[in-house]
Amino acid sequence: MITKISNSIQKSIFLFLLCVLFYSSINCKLSLNNPSDPNSKSYLETVLSNLYLNAICDPRTRGSVRLGSGTYKVNPYSLILLKNGNLVVTAGVFEELAWNSRTGGIHYSYIGTPGTNMNIIMFLINGRTFQIEWLDYLGPTSATSDDANIAPIAEMSNGDIIVYTYVNGTEQGTPISGKANADAYVVARFDQKGNRIWNTYLDLPMNSFVAEKIALVADTNDLIHLFFTHSAIGANTPDSLGFQEFPTAKVATNGTTAGQQEIGWAILNSNGTASSQTYLPSISSSEISTSTLGPNNNILIGGSALDNFNGFPGHPLPNYSRMMFANLSIQNHVIQNVTYLGNTDTTFNIGEISSIVKGNDGYFASGNAAGSFGNPFHQYQYFSTGNLRNHVFLKFDWNGNLIWNQFVGSTTSNVLEFFPKITYISFFDEFRGNILSPIDGTRFTGLDALSYGNGINELQDVTFRIRSGDGRYQSVYYETNVPVTPPNPSVLVDFNVQYLNVCNGRIAKLKKYLNYPAEEGFMEVSTIPGIEEP
Repeated sequence: MITKISNSIQKSIFLFLLCVLFYSSINCKLSLNNPSDPNSKSYLETVLSNLYLNAICDPRTRGSVRLGSGTYKVNPYSLILLKNGNLVVTAGVFEELAWNSRTGGIHYSYIGTPGTNMNIIMFLINGRTFQIEWLDYLGPTSATSDDANIAPIAEMSNGDIIVYTYVNGTEQGTPISGKANADAYVVARFDQKGNRIWNTYLDLPMNSFVAEKIALVADTNDLIHLFFTHSAIGANTPDSLGFQEFPTAKVATNGTTAGQQEIGWAILNSNGTASSQTYLPSISSSEISTSTLGPNNNILIGGSALDNFNGFPGHPLPNYSRMMFANLSIQNHVIQNVTYLGNTDTTFNIGEISSIVKGNDGYFASGNAAGSFGNPFHQYQYFSTGNLRNHVFLKFDWNGNLIWNQFVGSTTSNVLEFFPKITYISFFDEFRGNILSPIDGTRFTGLDALSYGNGINELQDVTFRIRSGDGRYQSVYYETNVPVTPPNPSVLVDFNVQYLNVCNGRIAKLKKYLNYPAEEGFMEVSTIPGIEEP
């Protein structure tokens, strides 16, 4: 049995750390916002924060939760770690789930025909017992994508949970704003006991948005930032309406061509009422995939762009998709700067940042891109046909400027369209990535000297340990995922949808299992002691 640290010891540790922090605040440490600089007060604050979090978490915890009968499809989406160590998950399911010897949600249940209608769910896992505390249904949805960013979640300052997703059908409860359209976005606030504090629906005209291209941030003042991707219905039709429940957008879209995509940014108050909204207009299409809160009253967003945002030049090749990383000011509700990543070769037309995580001295990100750029140690691997895709790991400073980027690819096969899953482990100052190997059964090229593990066949589970300072790969570990070749319907294949450090290198993984090559399966949230991680 694992020995738990008592509450009294935890409180003693916390009081000690507060005393040390107070002492540091009246000494001569420079007040610099740089946790990697030993002369900065933030350096000590980061160390103290890590020590406290390490004291209340247990790196030896082991547990798993599985949901789904295996008869229908399941789409896991988001996984976040709450400050108290609990985990919250969203997913899309095609059946009524059994959990803790019960079915149905604590407020609402599955709606529709099993196997045909997907419903969005959210549930909370106790971080110590690894048991589901509660589960609820947010409603059916017509957006049945497996895009991991379709139902983002965020934690408020008091531990409440915000979820943002796209649903149809009958509205739930007594919302702040009801559904004007059959299909609408929903935002809901739950406490950690599963009580629904409020929910509200937000409407855009049909065919004027990309349902799965959204993102969510809750800032330090508990303002709720909702990002969405607008799609122009017709040419020369700039949009200033945005969400109809909000005041008119402060800045309209360009909307110069039919189908042009541009990013919208709406802000809800903590009580669910509308505050303000704006667009981030661009010359051609841009779309959002992910976001995170920065340390300087700012928000970072990642995605892709076909051209420049208005007033922010630098796109390397207009009309070709390139990675986009933008730094937004919360106070002014505007873009502060944009970094576009890619080259000027018209052969390549793929580029998207899909995930962002914060480190000690900047942001880490991952995505897919075609064609080399930057100054990588681990060079782009060219494959002569198909989409010419490589996975990419990146690091940016607090203002969104690129520090380094590294590629992962193959000269014998296209890498999969899946995006790398990433996490940062502050205890080791280590960035970690997880992806599936190429489908032809070969390993990524150019990395043999760093590779180990006994993985065989296609779709191997690959873990990268990456030095955070310069991005050099420290190791590449391969594990078998498909034990027989060729695969048959009886082979169970899993891949990580989310990959999250929860305690000193102990990783929580949100996985999707498939009866390969069929799409039916189940989902799992699991963790093992950090010492057992590759």
